[in-house]
Amino acid sequence: MSAATIEHLACLRYRAGRLLRGAAPIAILLASASAASGQAAQEPWYSSSEFSFVQTGGNAESATLGIATTVTRAWERTEIKIEAGGIRTRSTRFSRIAVGTEDDFRIDETSDSDISAENYNAGMRVDRRFSDRTSVFVQSGWTRNTFSGIRHRLVNVLGVSTRWAATESQRIRTAYGFTHTIQQDVVPDPEKDGRFLGLRLSSEYWRKVTENAEWTSNLVMDGNGDEPSDLRADWTNALSVSMNEHLGLKTSYRTTFDNEPALARVPLMAPGGEEAGRVLISRKKFDRVFTVALVVSF
Repeated sequence: MSAATIEHLACLRYRAGRLLRGAAPIAILLASASAASGQAAQEPWYSSSEFSFVQTGGNAESATLGIATTVTRAWERTEIKIEAGGIRTRSTRFSRIAVGTEDDFRIDETSDSDISAENYNAGMRVDRRFSDRTSVFVQSGWTRNTFSGIRHRLVNVLGVSTRWAATESQRIRTAYGFTHTIQQDVVPDPEKDGRFLGLRLSSEYWRKVTENAEWTSNLVMDGNGDEPSDLRADWTNALSVSMNEHLGLKTSYRTTFDNEPALARVPLMAPGGEEAGRVLISRKKFDRVFTVALVVSF
């Protein structure tokens, strides 16, 4: 391949990235304007918030707080969905020593408290329906998960979704789109570019189990156009039970997979036990989160 051809392909990739980044806000504005023009048939905003809190004390202390909020609104042909949430855990470890003799001593206690788990996310999606089954959408999602090595990740998506079923008992929808990802790792990988184009495949499934219980299963798969082996997946399954019109309980299990996870810098110990520097290793490919939350809807 000639140098001129390589330069031309690089130029096309750069322009495609600029086009995708610019398409998202433009499409959002167009969808919002279209929705505003049909206010006579609009539905009210719908909001659902999840709260979870666990605290332990005594010989060990920890506190976990989880919050998630989803706001949606639907017009005749346009839907808007805004999401935000986060989980944060602080743990305290105690160290005790006895000072004195076996018959006469005192206890000295020290504690060390730090964040042991933390991740945050926010996103917005706008769908514009062109037929009973087909919609185009723009989506932007931000993630921060430093324990998985992700300081910031912003993914913009432009794609098409297909609704395969929409009844009172179940709903099925799949989506396919182009992505532009901007990622900053806690430990930068010198061999990777933090900006790349890719593809996204996703599915959403909802089923009414009983009169007051429902099941959801959402799967998102992202591919890197520069490195086909860089595949990510995010799969969440949840069971929600309504206690009354505004309160409910929700149990969810989320699994995330990164085939090429972020790097971590760890100490290198010499055979004699002394530290001999630091090396880079890959983090684990799988992360899992199990949550039981109180849901408040209005």
